[in-house]
Amino acid sequence: MRSKDCRSYSRRELIEVIYELEKRMEKLERRLSKAKRKLNERSICMQNVGSLAEAAAMISGLFQAADETAQLYLKTVRAQTQEACGIMGSLEEGA
Repeated sequence: MRSKDCRSYSRRELIEVIYELEKRMEKLERRLSKAKRKLNERSICMQNVGSLAEAAAMISGLFQAADETAQLYLKTVRAQTQEACGIMGSLEEGA
């Protein structure tokens, strides 16, 4: 609204305009507050997603380490079994 427009209004009309502008401003402030809350909730959600992704990566690493350990254990047991069978075979041949 231009100052020339304001001069043509009565005092009562100006008060009504101010009142309407204040109502509009309050409505916009409520919308802004609501939008900020939603943004904050989404930010928290995104942080949790990041945490879950990190946890999944750590668990995956743990499973990989456990699998490698199990494979090494099986390899050792097989080697010991073959060695034991070889000793038993040579004992039987000597008997």
